[in-house]
Amino acid sequence: MKEFISLVHDLDIRGDNVWVVTPKCGTTWMQELLWLLINNCDFDGALAKDQCLRSPFLEYDFVVHGNLEQSLKRVQECESPRLIKSHLPLAFLPAKLRERKNKVIYVFRNPLDAWVSRYYHGVTYGTFYGKTLHQYFDDLLSNENYALETIEHAAEFYQLRNEPWVFYTSFERMKKDLRGVINDVSRFLNTTVTDLQMERLLKHLSFEEMQKNPTTNHLWEKSQENCENAGKVDYNFLRRGKVNGYKNELLPEHIEKAKFLIQKQLDRNNVTLEELLLKNNQ
Repeated sequence: MKEFISLVHDLDIRGDNVWVVTPKCGTTWMQELLWLLINNCDFDGALAKDQCLRSPFLEYDFVVHGNLEQSLKRVQECESPRLIKSHLPLAFLPAKLRERKNKVIYVFRNPLDAWVSRYYHGVTYGTFYGKTLHQYFDDLLSNENYALETIEHAAEFYQLRNEPWVFYTSFERMKKDLRGVINDVSRFLNTTVTDLQMERLLKHLSFEEMQKNPTTNHLWEKSQENCENAGKVDYNFLRRGKVNGYKNELLPEHIEKAKFLIQKQLDRNNVTLEELLLKNNQ
């Protein structure tokens, strides 16, 4: 992993690259919006090719295949305009991003919802096969690093939210005002959206359309998985898309302990959850 991070650190990036970075929450939703905006709302192109192939996931090939030499090949060979996805923290991203010539869009989500989503994703990909959601949370909450990594990941980008090269938003804000987020991101990227394109974007990006769209459900990635238990239980990648859906799935004791650990890291980073979720800006 250290060798891979070194490769990423030295990655030669193009001036027109756009990056979508998240601690794994709302990535696919924002990724689809960004790809459409930087490709002049080419809906036919979006529907014709898996999102994973239109917009490479920076660390995916190394994590899945472990081949260091080939780990960045798809990213390097992707044609411009290039939209790159990553879950890496700021310090591990390419050093040239600090030159502020690229645009970075960051999305955060309530960690409790994000962790529930991560569980179902992990079951499908085989990582958490055979483990119940409650067992997963027992393990997760026994290690404070989950809360630490999630909050620090977001807090770093939140501090940069007023930089001209960073656009910071939240899953919750997208759920509440998708039209507003589209307009804001469009201005950030210096693109224009016509009234007709806006209406089609709102329909294409609705949860109902995204859920049934095979190109936004990571079918190509699923075909690449080599975990022994991958696919034995198959949840749709876009499963529920609810705000505060965790309340219907977790035990009260899990919620209480998770909130305690999250608050501990929020205090450490001198930020509130309301601020990270942009609830004060809605």
